[in-house]
Amino acid sequence: MRLLVEASVREAMDTFLDRLIWDADPADDPAVTGGGGRVPPATDRWVPHAVLVCPPSAVPGKARAWERLEPCLGKLRGPFAAECEGWAGRPDTFEAFIALLREWGDVTTEAARHGWGLVGLP
Repeated sequence: MRLLVEASVREAMDTFLDRLIWDADPADDPAVTGGGGRVPPATDRWVPHAVLVCPPSAVPGKARAWERLEPCLGKLRGPFAAECEGWAGRPDTFEAFIALLREWGDVTTEAARHGWGLVGLP
C-alpha cells in the first residue's frame, strides 16, 4: 500500500512505523543493539518474532511524524482498500487499521512526553 500513498504521507508513515512494526535495513541504520533496532540483532531483516526497539532519543521524532500523519489518515482509505482490505492476520477493515494507528500514536505521544523508549513486536 505504501506505493499508492502520496510521498509526504508515505514519509511521515514510514518515520512513524519504523521500529514499531518493521525495521529499517540494518545496513542503512544500525542502532545501539547492532541490528537496526532488533533485539537480538537480525541476520535477515525479514526474520519473524524479533522485538523492535525505538530508543528514547528517537521517540520525539516519531511523535512529530505522528503529528504530520494523523491529519492525513483519510488519504489512506483508497490505498488500504486496494491492497489490504480483507487480509487475514491484519486489520481487515480500514476502521480497524486506523484504530491501530491511533493507538500507536497515543502510545508514542505519551512516551515522548515522558522521555521513554518504545518496544514493538512485528
